[in-house]
Amino acid sequence: MKKIFSAALLACSICVSAQTVLDDFETSYNSWGPVDAASVMQVNNPYQTGLNLSCRVLRVERSGGNNWAGGLWTLPSQLTGNYVHILMYREGTDIHSPNLKVTDNTPSGMATDITPMSGTTIVAGEWQDVVFNVSGYPVDFIFVMPDRQGNAVIYIDDIILSDDATPRSVPNEECTLPEPPTPGEDGYTLMWNEDFTEDSFDLRAWNIETTGNPANNELQYYSNRGVSIERDPAEGKQCLVLTARKEDMGGRNCTSGRVTTQNKVLFQYGKIEARIWFPNTANGLWPAFWMMGNDISSVSWPACGETDIIELGNSGAFSAGTQDRYFNGASHWGQNSSKHQQSYNTVTYPYSVEDGFHTFTCIWDSVHVAMYVDLDTHPDAQPYYQRGTTYSSDPNNAGYYFNKPNFVLLNLAIGGDFPGIRNVNSITALSDGPRMMYIDWVRIYQKGDAGEQFSAGSASDEIEEADPNWRPAATENVETVKAMKMMSPDGQLIICRDGAVYNVLGQAIR
Repeated sequence: MKKIFSAALLACSICVSAQTVLDDFETSYNSWGPVDAASVMQVNNPYQTGLNLSCRVLRVERSGGNNWAGGLWTLPSQLTGNYVHILMYREGTDIHSPNLKVTDNTPSGMATDITPMSGTTIVAGEWQDVVFNVSGYPVDFIFVMPDRQGNAVIYIDDIILSDDATPRSVPNEECTLPEPPTPGEDGYTLMWNEDFTEDSFDLRAWNIETTGNPANNELQYYSNRGVSIERDPAEGKQCLVLTARKEDMGGRNCTSGRVTTQNKVLFQYGKIEARIWFPNTANGLWPAFWMMGNDISSVSWPACGETDIIELGNSGAFSAGTQDRYFNGASHWGQNSSKHQQSYNTVTYPYSVEDGFHTFTCIWDSVHVAMYVDLDTHPDAQPYYQRGTTYSSDPNNAGYYFNKPNFVLLNLAIGGDFPGIRNVNSITALSDGPRMMYIDWVRIYQKGDAGEQFSAGSASDEIEEADPNWRPAATENVETVKAMKMMSPDGQLIICRDGAVYNVLGQAIR
């Protein structure tokens, strides 16, 4: 049951009066942002116990920086009140001393930040109502600092502004996460199957991205050199291979591969799966299988909506030594980059997903999106990430961004914000040579439900098989050669044939 904040319920269960609910994080949360070396994420409640039985909470982590590090939400209008109540849960055994700041207009002689009324520290391993005395302060924003001295992770929920200092002692109403879509095969029809059995990469369905300016402070130059069709070393399957290498290109010191089906293979709702053998990521590789709205060219990111089916390489996994089984699913959305919102769920699986091929599944319908690993061998597996996708006409709601055609992306990034490594010499994963990400196949299924869309373009009708002995002569007009597959990465006309790539003079460039 979804938690409901009625006036009567609040008055009874919280035992305070004259109060305003500021944020409960159950739906699309307000515009919280990180300050200094901190991060904020709306996540499934990992500790649904004690005072807090709600489904969704805000995770606030301080990972360095100065003592002003935390999560900030600027209120739409100034409020007044005597006490701010925040449900808090802290992880670990370190002593955390959370602080709160609500205004820059501090009364003369008073501290610039506020400590909890119950003391400077909060207990570990349980939810508690942490109360801050804000009487005499105008409340312009809510700025929660997990700790003023060291690194810390806290979860917060149910923030209220009240005239009563009495801590809450009655649990909020229990809720349950929405039921995930059914993962079984029944009712699904295979709409598209890419098994990479052709000897050359099929540019009728895929794009090879080439850029030396990747996002998220990543280190690689994405090059066609990082994309190939090869057989995996264990099963001998012919696969799409994305290769990360230490080499100089375009002002960068490493290269890798990224491919998409943008403007070519698009779908709205259904089941998408990929069988992938991820490389050993430690330390510094960041592979991913994901989707984005095909309207990205017109609305930009994150208004296109982004769904991360699986990504590995989180800095926390490297430090914990769990990088081979620590991964996440996530959603990103918002009107523009300054209003970016996100949710995610990270799991530490009981087995490695870097030890060979594993199947990753995303089931997406008009109500939910959910991600699974190895449904073929673990049919009772529960989703490691899920969230609601019900359409909303409100651009502040996540549902506004996740009901439109998407395209598929596969990439192998090197370093950047997610791994927390920004120097190529610290990428130990590449110390012994290149690392490869093998993709055996990608499949899209649908049920014929209302709202489903699928398109795969018509370029395939224009390409025929070529003479296997053909190579272009220096004087030949490549435009007249109808049989070859052509693309233009880096502004050059490139011809793919039999797993090799040639320039217009017939010289092999890969």
